[in-house]
Amino acid sequence: MAKISACVITKNEAKCISRCLQSVRDIVDEIIVVDTGSTDATVTIAEQVGAKVFHYQWGNDFAAARNYALAQAKGDWIIFLDADEYIAADKIENVRPVIEKIHGNRKIEAARCQMNNLEGVNGSHRGSNPTIRIFRNSQVIRYQGSVHENVYKRGKPLKMTNVNNQLIVIYHTGYTKGTILEKIRRNTALVEEELKHGIVRDLTYFYLSDGYWRDGEYEKAIDFAQKAIKHLGRLNSELDYKPYVVLISSMTRLKKFSEEAVAAICNEAIERFPHHPEIWLLQGLYYQSVGRCEKSLTSLLKAVETNACYNDFNRNNEFYASSSIAYFNIAKIYDMKNQSGQALDYYVKTLQGEKSNQAAFTRLMSLIRNQDPADVIYFLNTLYNTADEGDLRFLVANLSHLKVKKVLNYYHKILLDKFDDKKLNGMVLLTNCKFTEVFPVLADSFRKHGDYDIELLAVVALLIGGSPDLVDLLGPRLQPLFKKIIAAYFQTEQDIRLSADDFPFFCDLAREMVYLGNQKQTETFLKLGKRFISEEACGQIGTILLNQGFFGYALDMFLYYISSASSIAEIPKHYYCEAGYCCYKLKDFTGAAHYFSQALKFGFRRHYIFDFLEWSYQQCPDEKIKEKLRMMKEGPFQSQLGVLKQMECNEVIEVNIDDKIQPQPGDISYSARNTLL
Repeated sequence: MAKISACVITKNEAKCISRCLQSVRDIVDEIIVVDTGSTDATVTIAEQVGAKVFHYQWGNDFAAARNYALAQAKGDWIIFLDADEYIAADKIENVRPVIEKIHGNRKIEAARCQMNNLEGVNGSHRGSNPTIRIFRNSQVIRYQGSVHENVYKRGKPLKMTNVNNQLIVIYHTGYTKGTILEKIRRNTALVEEELKHGIVRDLTYFYLSDGYWRDGEYEKAIDFAQKAIKHLGRLNSELDYKPYVVLISSMTRLKKFSEEAVAAICNEAIERFPHHPEIWLLQGLYYQSVGRCEKSLTSLLKAVETNACYNDFNRNNEFYASSSIAYFNIAKIYDMKNQSGQALDYYVKTLQGEKSNQAAFTRLMSLIRNQDPADVIYFLNTLYNTADEGDLRFLVANLSHLKVKKVLNYYHKILLDKFDDKKLNGMVLLTNCKFTEVFPVLADSFRKHGDYDIELLAVVALLIGGSPDLVDLLGPRLQPLFKKIIAAYFQTEQDIRLSADDFPFFCDLAREMVYLGNQKQTETFLKLGKRFISEEACGQIGTILLNQGFFGYALDMFLYYISSASSIAEIPKHYYCEAGYCCYKLKDFTGAAHYFSQALKFGFRRHYIFDFLEWSYQQCPDEKIKEKLRMMKEGPFQSQLGVLKQMECNEVIEVNIDDKIQPQPGDISYSARNTLL
């Protein structure tokens, strides 16, 4: 029977070392722990589990520390884990049989297994990759590389067998969202040091590109990704596709490359790796960034499809870490297309993987909020746990903002009964229109603590409650800008003019007023933007309202700005497009055709206009309007898209639905056509 040694190097790993060692203790003959300077209880815990602990002076060289551990091991085979790794409990019984099966075959020097990366212990699945953690114990088999170290035999790759079919699965919990950047920076610095000394390993260029990319240094990331593609082209690596991910993403973020240039890279990547979901995902996100919504949707759906059937054991797959991004963007495009059923499905998928995603939750609620409250509650209970205080707080906080009263009251009662949590009482009272009750509470809290969010809600309660004489209750901490807005709203003073300095505060109030105020109150407030702030500010307010989903109010602001401008040259071209989008979402296809036509006429020829024209054509019931839409989407403007200047291609102003709900009937001011769609 083969003897097995488990090896681990550690430094301040008290939180996870026991889990790691316990996972292998029953199937190994010895445990070797090499500690490189822990100041916590790591050593004590390791000894309690039964490990032989050795101490090693750290010298910024992971391979050296690992090789010191190998020198202490007596077994025939090594299982070398990091402290934040452990073998799955339901797979551990397979480890010794696998080793025994290959022990007599001297041609096999290692077993390569699947590693699943988790977002912390018991966290969501972030990705998978093949890894060598099991290999023969030999004086000529050693690690190389100060970081991202790999094990070799006399400098050459080991002869290995793949242990697939998930016979052995190793979980890695160390690279969470909160820790990954710090570790990436540490590793990048060590690779840079190697490069300074002329050391170029198989993955040197990739690791540098990946490190710079994750740290936002996209120019450097592109440079090293291009080098990595050339270098890895002659190698068989589990990461050979990844430089394309770095390259496409970095080019997308820099927004200075022509569509032809990025498309060429995408096509090259897909030709080489047609079944890899990360490639399709990045292509989809690029197309979305330049306004090609339909192309983006096709690529994103392809990413989901290829991931569902991905079975390439020899390559990493980190799609899972970005799956919520894919699902959310698919949902947004379906939402833009007015395909509510498909949008709902993908908002749900987003929340199943990331249930605290506020934008997805808000959009989901916009689609179901008018259903019977009991049905909405039943549906939300499939996504959230009413025994979890965090889930309840998320639901109450977000439902408060969205004015979903009966559903909110249901979850708020559970929060009070189970956890006596009264922190959100003020928001709940606001949502239930108890403005006179909540204002004194908010005013008292603001006087004591001076918190801006409380100040904002207190001012909203004051405006909606209709009691300007209570402003003194807010005390001397109330910002003068809010005093001006209150006075202007109630017209308690004459000749008040709001300025550019007031604009951010006005916008913050507007975001709350459109949810909490009735139609008259909201319209009165928004008129301040027309009367006291520059016409340009009206367009900016319109964009805010559009992104919140209040298309009627938004359209009113855009049209006011367009009609008030002294000349066409002063009107930002994209406002015509946004006005057209508002009409489209309100199913006013006559208005949509008119304003999209104006946008094109005045030179705003973004790709997504033609998607909107196509969607309008598909949804419009009027044959005359459909014909106009058809002529627009097939007319001379379309042919001009191929010769757009590079600057115009990259200067994309996104028109999308992000994280707010659509208006309720009666809450918007765009005539009788304003209904919840």
